[in-house]
Amino acid sequence: MGGVTMTSVNGAHGIYNNAAATAFSLAPAKLSTSYYGQSDFDYYAVSGYWRFGLNNVVQAGWRQYLREKGNHDSALDLGYTRRLGDRWAVGVVGRYMRLKRYEEDAQALAADVSVAWQKPVIGMGQYAVLRAGAKVANLGGFLEHTPYDLPMEAMAGVALETIFSDAHQLTVGADAGYCFSPSAVRGFQCALGAEYNLMQLIQLRAGYHIGERDAYYPTYASLGAGIRFLHLRVDFAYLLAEKNTLLRNTYSISFGLDF
Repeated sequence: MGGVTMTSVNGAHGIYNNAAATAFSLAPAKLSTSYYGQSDFDYYAVSGYWRFGLNNVVQAGWRQYLREKGNHDSALDLGYTRRLGDRWAVGVVGRYMRLKRYEEDAQALAADVSVAWQKPVIGMGQYAVLRAGAKVANLGGFLEHTPYDLPMEAMAGVALETIFSDAHQLTVGADAGYCFSPSAVRGFQCALGAEYNLMQLIQLRAGYHIGERDAYYPTYASLGAGIRFLHLRVDFAYLLAEKNTLLRNTYSISFGLDF
């Protein structure tokens, strides 16, 4: 959906997007693994969450990325989400990162703080809900001196999910964000996307993302599809980015289980 992530409640990768939004998912637990491929590097992630009680969610995730030419960067995330009544939820994620590049080996600690909100909307289809979410990400720093800085950023988004009938559901959303550190990648980005869900079995997605800096968050369009069968989920996405940008010819495939 072009990078619309602040209001997503249905995936198991919420710990990387908006951890607070996971509180509104109807499944008691989810687990997903995803692979992202690009011409110069690839990226692997596995994450999930487990709900205990009515209002508490714990989350965990592990990522390995930039696996190219001797790089083995990785991150371990642990999160907790608390639902506050019917409309609000808050989340916090702690992160340990290790950058291993050639002869460099650096470690960092960071945290994300997120909030989510939802409200039913009367008079649109059989059921509709308006959602909003926001987070501040990568608050922290490296444990020793390195030439790198963490990409600290703030993001917010809104989405409308409408169920027209038992067979047809449509979600449209938009995100906006600003990276405020380090200065070399400082700038705005925004995204607009939509998902059509047929009978809770087939999902079709499209979106467009605008980034101010091609070297860090380029402009691209995205196309995606998903299949749900019993407790199994399979999703695929492809990014249409300009030549010589970071996300040119990037694709992803994800497998998940809903418990």
